[in-house]
Amino acid sequence: MSIISIIIIVKGPTIWDRLLGLNLFSAKIILLILIFSILFDLPYLLDIAIVYTLFGFIGIIFISRFVKGKGKI
Repeated sequence: MSIISIIIIVKGPTIWDRLLGLNLFSAKIILLILIFSILFDLPYLLDIAIVYTLFGFIGIIFISRFVKGKGKI
């Protein structure tokens, strides 16, 4: 399933498809971090997953606004 999201990121017909693929890949990485944290009893990884989630969300918002504004910040 990760291969499909990577293909969408690389070959997406539009920039919005690529952003969606990036968001999907980010969600999968967060899920992997959470599963790894639970399986190996490493609670500090939960904090890392939360920070990664926040950075991913803020990044997607900024990229979306940048693309919608056609390059104007």
